[in-house]
Order: sequence, then structure tokens, then C-alpha cells
Amino acid sequence: MKPAADALMPPGAGPADRPEAGLSQAPPTGLRGYLRGMGPGLVLAMTFLGTGDLVSSSVSGANYGYALMWTLIIALAARYFMISAIAKYKLQNRFGDHSLLAGYQRVWSGFPMFFAVTMLFYGMIVQAAFLRAGTVGLFELFGRHGGEWGHFFWGVPIVALTAVVLTRGSAFRFLEWSAKVASIVIVGSFLYALIRIGHIDWGALLRGLTFDVPADNGPFDALFIAVATIGTIGGSAANLLYPYFMAERGWTGPEHRKIQNFDLLSGILPLLLINILIWIVAVETIRGTGFTVSNEEGLARMMTLAVGPIGPTLLWIVFGLKAFTSFPAQAHGFAKLMFDGLHRGTARGSRHEKVTDDRWFNRAMIVFFIIVPLAITLPGAPDLVHLSIFGTSVVTALTLPPILLGILLMTSSKRFMLPQYVNRWWETLILVIISAVGIWSLYAILTNLTDAIARASAG
Repeated sequence: MKPAADALMPPGAGPADRPEAGLSQAPPTGLRGYLRGMGPGLVLAMTFLGTGDLVSSSVSGANYGYALMWTLIIALAARYFMISAIAKYKLQNRFGDHSLLAGYQRVWSGFPMFFAVTMLFYGMIVQAAFLRAGTVGLFELFGRHGGEWGHFFWGVPIVALTAVVLTRGSAFRFLEWSAKVASIVIVGSFLYALIRIGHIDWGALLRGLTFDVPADNGPFDALFIAVATIGTIGGSAANLLYPYFMAERGWTGPEHRKIQNFDLLSGILPLLLINILIWIVAVETIRGTGFTVSNEEGLARMMTLAVGPIGPTLLWIVFGLKAFTSFPAQAHGFAKLMFDGLHRGTARGSRHEKVTDDRWFNRAMIVFFIIVPLAITLPGAPDLVHLSIFGTSVVTALTLPPILLGILLMTSSKRFMLPQYVNRWWETLILVIISAVGIWSLYAILTNLTDAIARASAG
């Protein structure tokens, strides 16, 4: 007789679904072991940091002061609980699934192909935004040579280096190392800016946590900015990448849940600190001056007001670092997610134990998630702010509801989880609230876009 896990294996599932597949490592012991075990959470956090955080936090702070600060707290709290639930299924499900998409396949057999297709388009949009951020930084940092083709000329070496790094065996170690360096430099840059400013309106900051929505100011509707902040920071489809980063460390079972929680928290806290610093710098330098942030030059002016002539240089260094953290990490993660869905939705899964064994894996990763995003560096491409706010927010809103509802169903049921690890009532309640926010985000974003299109047509 087949074991229960195999008996309930969904059609199209491959060998990687079974508990014996993959390399499992013993969980660490002691503080030193836990500190050395940190990595996947910080890599994930640094992949998030970029257009979603640098831009959204700067735009929100500069245009609306501290009034929307509450969206940041909600967004990062939602992100933590969502990713934690995703990791929980991977480590504590009753089937021994090492892949999150195996669980989604049990919910609905069409989910793997749904994610394979949506992640292809989502990944290309997100990668374009991160590549644009990287080329903006390097283009400005090294003298703006090349004119209107300057971004493209800087994009080519970024793309080439990323392809080389990701096709070598030690790719994840490089991603961990670059994430740690980037987090230190970024925190240091904005902390220095805050020290130079020398003042914070603590009363206004505290009032910004009271769920107020201010009057519109600048090119973006206030409610839309709030939703975009929650969507891009709190619940993007990139959260699904965390299990693949966990697998690089050999975290495969319930015994790894403690180190996984520690790791995730160690990634979220620096992300929270960076966002708060960016927001405060934007408020204390631009708010009330009549100047609004709507493009990269606006961000540079913000840093000039904060620390003087060196300000833009610090900003371009931060942007440049994104080229060596977010861009390669997400190319690797999105390719794994897309091929995982493809393998489960077709017969390819039965022919490969790991998605990286597929001979088309590296080719597709390089073409779709590394080379195609170069289009954003061509003359006439949309600017970084609009690409971030509209592009990533829309696709996030479209994919967020099914992702959240699937996680809610899987982690709250003994049908999917080991009985002792099923969600407690308060964990289920949190996921229900996050799911409701995701659906609200979808409605608000689509309403704002419809209005924007109507205004453009009328004008």
C-alpha cells in the first residue's frame, strides 16, 4: 500500500515533492549558530528593497508627510505574516511537499500553470524596474556618459555579470554576501542623511500612525499611494520566492521552523529601519517646500537638501547596489518559480527531479528575466517612479488575492497541515484580514487606473 503522502500526490507532481528529495541540514544550536544561519530572509528583504520601498516611501513622505506612515507598518506586518505562513506550509505540511506550488496544486490543479504564466510577466516587469534602478544609479554615479543611450550601456554589463553569476554553482552565497553589504551601506547612507538633517517632528510622526488619509497632493491620489505602498511592500508575489531561498540552506522540515522564523525577522527588521529612514528624510527635507517627487531627479534633489552635494552620490550608490542584489536574486527566484509551475502543470515534472535540472532553465532565466528587462533602459522608456507605482502595483494586485486565499486555506486545514501545526485562531484571523486588504487593494488600484485613463482620454 502507498504511504498517505504518495497516495494524495496530485497529478503531474514530480520526485521533488516527496520527503526524501532535497538536502536537509541539521538546525543550528546556540546564538552563534543562529547568526550564522541567517541569510535567506535578508536576501529576500534586499530583493524587495528597491522600487517598491525607495520610491514608494520617498513619494509618500515627500508628498503626504507622515500622514501615510501607518501604511508602512501595516505593509511590513502583513508581509511578515504572509511570508511566515508560506514558509510554514513548506516546513510543516502533512505531505512532505518541498514546494509551495505542490500545495497550491492540491487546492486547484490549474494553479501551477497560472503561476507559471503570471510569474513570467510579473517577473519581467519587476526585473525591468530593478534593472532601471541599477542603471540610473551607475549612469548618474559615473558622469552621465552616453547621453540617451547611457542607461542601456550600463545595463549591458549588469546583465552580463548577472548571467555569469547565476550560472555558477556558488550563486546563492554571492547573493547572501551582497545582501549583507547592501543592507549596511543603505542603512548607513540614510542614517547619515538623518543625522545631517538634525531634527524630526515626533508629534507629526506619531499622528501619522492614526490611519489618516490626507488630501491629494502631487501626481498620485493619496488613497492610491496608500494602497500601492501596502501592495508593493506588504504582499507582492515575490513573497513566493522565500521557499526557494530556504531550500538553498536545506531547511525542509518542522525542525527548521525556529531558525526560519529568526531568519525572516532578521530580514524584515532592517527593511523596516530602511523604510522609516527614507520616509523621515523625505518628510523633513521636501514636505512643505512645494516640491513633489515624481521621478529619479526628485529623489536626488531630496538627498541634496538633506546632506548637500554628496547626497545624490549616496542615492546613486544605493541604486547601483540594487543592480547586484535585487536583480540577480529575483532572476534566480522567478525562474525557479516559473519552472516549478511549468513542471507541475505539464509532463516535464516527471522527467526532472529539480527544476534546475531542466536544460531550458538557465536559457529561460537569462532570456526572460535578465535580457528582456533591458528594454526599460532604451530611450523613451517610462521613468522609474511611474513604472514602480503603476506597473508593479497592478500586477501585484491581480496576483495577490489567489496567493493569499490559497495560503489561508492550506495553513488553516488539517487536510494540508500536520495536525499540531494547523493555524491557531488568531493566525487564521490575521490571514483573513490580510486577504481582505489584498482584495481591497485590487479594487482601489483598478478604480484609480480607470479614473486615470478616463482623465487622459478627456484631456
